[in-house]
Amino acid sequence: MTGFWHVYVRWLRDRLVSSLVWTVGIIIIVVATAAFYPSLADVTAQSIDSSSPAMTSLLGLGQGIDPRSPLGYLWIGLYANIYPWMLMGLGVVLGSAAIAGEEDTGALEYLLSKPVNRTTVAFARYAAMVTTLLGVAAVSALSLVICLPLFDLTHASTTTVNGVTTTAPGATAADIFNGTLSSFAVGLGLAGIAFLLGAATGKKAVAIGGATGLGVGGYVLYTLANMTNSLKPLTWISPWRWYVADAMLVHGLTKNVLWPFATAVIALLAGWWTFLHRDLQNP
Repeated sequence: MTGFWHVYVRWLRDRLVSSLVWTVGIIIIVVATAAFYPSLADVTAQSIDSSSPAMTSLLGLGQGIDPRSPLGYLWIGLYANIYPWMLMGLGVVLGSAAIAGEEDTGALEYLLSKPVNRTTVAFARYAAMVTTLLGVAAVSALSLVICLPLFDLTHASTTTVNGVTTTAPGATAADIFNGTLSSFAVGLGLAGIAFLLGAATGKKAVAIGGATGLGVGGYVLYTLANMTNSLKPLTWISPWRWYVADAMLVHGLTKNVLWPFATAVIALLAGWWTFLHRDLQNP
């Protein structure tokens, strides 16, 4: 346990500055998005009203989500696209660095010459990866919760369309938790894939390229599937299918949020097993 704790803390410490930079950057985007709600909600809604059905479906607006409402605005302006992409990007960076990052430079071989084994390194690095990703998500979510009352996002909104008046509730801390957890899940799933590829190959470029390709490819596949029904059966491999369709920020958590967590666990075990049974790559 001492070896695990040492590797875990050291990896967190080595990435403290970069983690703070990621956190500050995400907080700036989150706060800026919230701050523009009073002035941009109606403009955003008008822009979406003129968009194609495929685009509105991609953004998850085909389920009665009003972009003029606080939750609808946060969904379309942040959680449907920008926020999960930022967590996915951070996840890929962390997952690829966990094993392959230092194997490429030869530093991993030096670490394994000390009284720690590969199992300890793999699980400690993975735990540190999850801790960093969770910390960034939690702090950014907290910053948004603080901003809700500052920019009228906690107030219910009333809109009239075609003579029909509807009232949408304001955003709450529970809503932000639901949306952030689902975004964190997507980021963690992709981080697990990056970890697996890095642990299996020892090559950082393969880990980054493979995980990024999967994330971007899944998004493109889901986008195209909204334009042609022939691709619908293939979208089960894309996390965007359930993420956008369920819109957990607005509708609450569903069981689909468990899929990326399962992916992350499987990736950890598979990555550990392959790392345990292969030779280190020469830098």
